Amino acid sequence: MTSVFKRNGKGSYIIQYYDHNGRRHEKSSRTTDKRTAERIAGKLESNAALRREGVIDARAESIGKRAQRPIAEHLHDWRESLQAKGCSPKRVKLAFGRASRIASECAFATLAQVDPAPVHRLVREMQGSEAAPRTINAHLQAFKQFIRWAVAERRLAANPLLSVGSVKVIGQTRERRPLSPDEFVQLIDASRGGPILKRMTGPDRAMLYLVAVGSGFRANELASLNPRSFDLTGDPPTITVQAAYSKRRRDDVQPIRQDLADALEPWLKGKSPEDPVFSMPSKLPPMLRADMRRAKASWIRGTNDRAERCDRHKSDFLAYIDGYGRVVDFHALRSTYITMLVKGGASVKEAQQLARHSDPKLTMNVYTKLSVHDLVSALDGLPAMGPTTAAPQSLRATGTYDSSPTKDPPQIPQQSARETVQSEATRRDAHHRSGHQGEKRKSFKIAEKRDATRHNAPPSVKATSGIRTLDLRFTKAPLYH
Repeated sequence: MTSVFKRNGKGSYIIQYYDHNGRRHEKSSRTTDKRTAERIAGKLESNAALRREGVIDARAESIGKRAQRPIAEHLHDWRESLQAKGCSPKRVKLAFGRASRIASECAFATLAQVDPAPVHRLVREMQGSEAAPRTINAHLQAFKQFIRWAVAERRLAANPLLSVGSVKVIGQTRERRPLSPDEFVQLIDASRGGPILKRMTGPDRAMLYLVAVGSGFRANELASLNPRSFDLTGDPPTITVQAAYSKRRRDDVQPIRQDLADALEPWLKGKSPEDPVFSMPSKLPPMLRADMRRAKASWIRGTNDRAERCDRHKSDFLAYIDGYGRVVDFHALRSTYITMLVKGGASVKEAQQLARHSDPKLTMNVYTKLSVHDLVSALDGLPAMGPTTAAPQSLRATGTYDSSPTKDPPQIPQQSARETVQSEATRRDAHHRSGHQGEKRKSFKIAEKRDATRHNAPPSVKATSGIRTLDLRFTKAPLYH
């Protein structure tokens, strides 16, 4: 039922009606003509009946109304949802800024205006401005994440960016290399005795590098550690990263070696339980580069030979960038941890769990770095390919190397039952050795036997069933006298 009336007898007509859910609503008709107000009221009543009967999809209509709201309101709601999920402030700021940039440069005023064509055009413009492919993909990932959230929250009916793919990345823009055990020892020694850098003392930097390589923690995870994160008396000793700072968004309890726990115990004494144990700077690569330069200089001074010093100066040992363009930044310490696990004999599953990766391909293909020497050492497990010492003896036993065979060689098998070796036949080589002049011809006893057998055979017997004559003089006309 609808009703049309004027409030206090003046102004525009007010329409009172019930929607498809039975809730009462009041709406101004914005007209002083009663007939027009009644027609509007009838339209509202009929729409409510159509929604009640399912002719009009009320849910789709609600989503359409939400999509007409300004996109800035949806972006702010998305940022609040990221904060409620426990994402770090840095992550929330980056994602919100990247998604807002795409919405602004594509001129999307509402969610309903989101279309793949302006996004493709923006990607081409960013490529023309020589933006890195990873930077473009990061912006696309943030905006597509925002659109997926809008679809899940029923603010959009469908995802309009399904056809928008990532930009192809050819090669790695930065390839990291792990430190060798000798390089890591030199780095720790140089850092421990070094001056204060970036508000961190030398012993603190040395312990930071030890914990990074001994646990595989990332930079933000190391910055979140406090004395309560360490359980050095457990079996095994562990370090725990809270879910708010872990990339997996759950508490990570990482086991460590006992020697690292023994080094951490005196270093943690006297530190406040609430304060972070590492006062890490915002930019870690300059600090690491300075310690690596100091470590390499100390390593070069470790020899008095001038030629050796020149070779050490040119080598890639403790070089921030080696001859292949690979760098050693702070995240390379995590690659060092995983590579040492694999070299130490850890299985793929063990390395994956200690690295806290969801996919073993990431562990083995990206973080594990093996050198040529590591690959050569793996070849030791193959069987020997060359001849063994027993081979010449076995060859000599068969008559090789001018030695007589120990056993008679096997006789060649006869081709058919018709070829029977006759004991009375005279060997041809013996006939040749005896000569022809002044000697009588050899006897033809075997030939006479064959002729007799052939002449006495019945007519039904085929010629092939008899004894084959090996001497052609008895089967064909003589070619010479």
